[in-house]
Amino acid sequence: MPPALLSARVVVISDFNCPYCFTLNEWLAALDLADQVRWVGVEHKPHLPSGFGEHNRPDDLTTLRQEVSDVSVRAPEVGVTLPPVWINSHRALLVQAALEDEAPEVAHRFRREVFRRFWRQSRDISAETELQAALQAAGISFDDEAFFDEQELATNTSWWQQELDRIPCMIAPTGARHLGLQDRRAVESFVLGALREGSPGAGCQ
Repeated sequence: MPPALLSARVVVISDFNCPYCFTLNEWLAALDLADQVRWVGVEHKPHLPSGFGEHNRPDDLTTLRQEVSDVSVRAPEVGVTLPPVWINSHRALLVQAALEDEAPEVAHRFRREVFRRFWRQSRDISAETELQAALQAAGISFDDEAFFDEQELATNTSWWQQELDRIPCMIAPTGARHLGLQDRRAVESFVLGALREGSPGAGCQ
């Protein structure tokens, strides 16, 4: 298991461009648990466009619409909207990973801001200016790219593809896994107890 996944806290494996992951993050925030987990980003669709000026493949658009529709039915309270382009999350993941390592006490604020900018406000979170705005909105001063670890992101993504291939996923310190997006009560039970391993729920692949 990659070092980034070794933690005394519950580890959440996620991606900013996954609507199920956005929903899980909103549930954790509503339960006041967002700052009690370690968030590890993986690139579940690295081929996606690098900005709103590009276009999605027809098969990706079909998948995106299906997933947004599913989330809208299962968790209408999160307020997910269909973005104009399903974009690459690479740079946002690097910033988040740096915050998780260097400023874990505020990392959850940036995470929530990025998720909401994409899934509620349809903002281009692949753009550096948008990420800087998210940092500012979260009250975080952080712009040192020396902390950005491309290799860590690649290692975590490779491990995820081989071992799980589903997001979101939560891993307890015991090794128990909570796969996919189940229901809010199951999420709360898993994080607070960090013991129960649930059956797979819907999630991005």
